[in-house]
Amino acid sequence: MISSFTFYTPTKIVFGRGRLQELGNYVSRLGDKALLVTGRVFARKHGYIELLTSNMENSGVKVSVFDKVEENPSIETVESGSSLSRSLNINVIVGFGGGSAMDAAKAIALLSAKGGSVRDYVHPYVVEDEVLPIIAIPTTCGTGSEVTRYALLSDLTAKRKVVVAGYPLIPKIAIVDPDVLKHLPVSLTVYTALDALSHAIEAYWSKSSQPLSDMFALESIKIILSDLREASRKPEARDSLHYASLLGGLAINCAGTTVIHGLGYYLTTHHRIHHGLANSIFLPLAVKFNAPEVPDKILRLVEHLGFEYEGFNEAVNKLVEEIVKLETELKVPTNLRSLGVGRDEVDAFIANTMQYRRNLENNPRAISEEDVRRFFTDAF
Repeated sequence: MISSFTFYTPTKIVFGRGRLQELGNYVSRLGDKALLVTGRVFARKHGYIELLTSNMENSGVKVSVFDKVEENPSIETVESGSSLSRSLNINVIVGFGGGSAMDAAKAIALLSAKGGSVRDYVHPYVVEDEVLPIIAIPTTCGTGSEVTRYALLSDLTAKRKVVVAGYPLIPKIAIVDPDVLKHLPVSLTVYTALDALSHAIEAYWSKSSQPLSDMFALESIKIILSDLREASRKPEARDSLHYASLLGGLAINCAGTTVIHGLGYYLTTHHRIHHGLANSIFLPLAVKFNAPEVPDKILRLVEHLGFEYEGFNEAVNKLVEEIVKLETELKVPTNLRSLGVGRDEVDAFIANTMQYRRNLENNPRAISEEDVRRFFTDAF
């Protein structure tokens, strides 16, 4: 029997090499004054600001650029971008970059339409009114933000992540062109893909999972575990990672994230560790922790991956071993000590993690402070 579910996405997905050239055509259908929201380095370094601007202008769109988005964008940066947008009467937002640029673009679209401060819209507030139309163009293979209703931002004062969420934040159009991945260094390719892997696994076991999110998640997990080694070395082989990231985004848009993200945020906000790397530290531990709560799903996943096993415990071990083997072969740090985290940070880590109730309450297994302490100790 298939359980009852609701699935919604308004996003037109445009996937394939060379599809970036169609941007102007899509933007002109949504507005005539575009703000290109992007990071400080990548787009300008590789000529994309000029390319995208001329492409949109050739379609009759007036383009302004906001290229101030930092990694893990701050509330202040987003509010600066929205002030620019409102002063220019912008009517369509184009986010070009990794999750940081796309999330900033969503928040700028919200404030441009509604006014106020980001803090007025932070979860548990749910965005319900329309925002400026958004076109999202991912340049990494990790966040899936091009198809999600979330904008994750940094509150620098409180040293914590905040989320702004609501279906109007889902981009109208996602242009997923794997050709842009040719510029990614190996490390960023790996870290962002591991972020996508954590998205897929967390969505798969989350309390909010449903048949379609399971379908997206299973395929995303399989692709990343089978293709990441080669794709990290060969830019021409990264199409599948871009696709897997997209699937992971569709999965978390339905089902959300869980304990892995809740644990990883401390490393990002307090140590400026890449979000995907932070998640990867806790991924194998979370599989062991959650597996007894979702045995049928674990067995289905292991079978989908084609692993042979005898009994549930061996199935869990096979999955954990495959993740650890992948991270080890790709030279990903696998413990907190190697990232410069001190043992004396455990209490701060616990306090920080327990703030993320949205993630912890979506986890299939209840999480206590002692569980969080054990995660820290085991990851050290």
